[in-house]
Amino acid sequence: MRKVLLAAVLACVGAAGSLADPPLGSRLGERTTKDLEKRERESALGAQEMARCLVNKQHSVVRAFLAALDPKESQRFSNKMTGEHECFNMAEGNDFVEGRIVTFPHDIYRGMLSEWMIKQDERTFAALPALPRQLTYSRSWYAVSDRDVSVDEMATCVAETAPTGILALIDTLPYSDAEGAAFGSLGPSLGACLRAGVKVRGNRQSLRAALADALYQRIANPAPLPPPAPPAAPAQAAQKRQGD
Repeated sequence: MRKVLLAAVLACVGAAGSLADPPLGSRLGERTTKDLEKRERESALGAQEMARCLVNKQHSVVRAFLAALDPKESQRFSNKMTGEHECFNMAEGNDFVEGRIVTFPHDIYRGMLSEWMIKQDERTFAALPALPRQLTYSRSWYAVSDRDVSVDEMATCVAETAPTGILALIDTLPYSDAEGAAFGSLGPSLGACLRAGVKVRGNRQSLRAALADALYQRIANPAPLPPPAPPAAPAQAAQKRQGD
């Protein structure tokens, strides 16, 4: 799996602090689990802020990156977004943080950027109609998503049949109760859209990213129009009149 490395220069600059080791005791295991969940949530929120920052500062590059269909073109635009970025609202009240390194798995990176692109034009995406479910889905952008094709097929199906459910999902904070409720509401659509015999593996954030990417692609790379119907067969020549 490809990863994208970004560095954010934060507003609050100071001496680097150190984290104390957790105290030993009978509740160490419980605390370690809670600390891990907290770190995962904070990491996801920080990654969301970085994605928001990139969309604000490099909107045209992000749009070109998400619209690219050739892997080399996709990588070229991705390279333009790597490096340091000034994101002054990412300090989260910590006066001792000088900067943050954010590492994105490529598929989640696409999804987070898609979320913020959608949020900047939410009226357009809210107007997308729910379409009838198709038997199969195939899109040209699957080649650059870095996901298993079955995940992109399912996400495309949900994006076409339940777009408002995805909009409700990306309006929640990662790892929040509201996010869990939004996933619960999408459950029937996810089940109906999953190809028979296929099991999707991944966490909340990878699934959320796939759904956001698929919804954004309805505008960025819409499904090809169906081929025109063949012309009607020419009318048979009128029968000759009797006696001709």
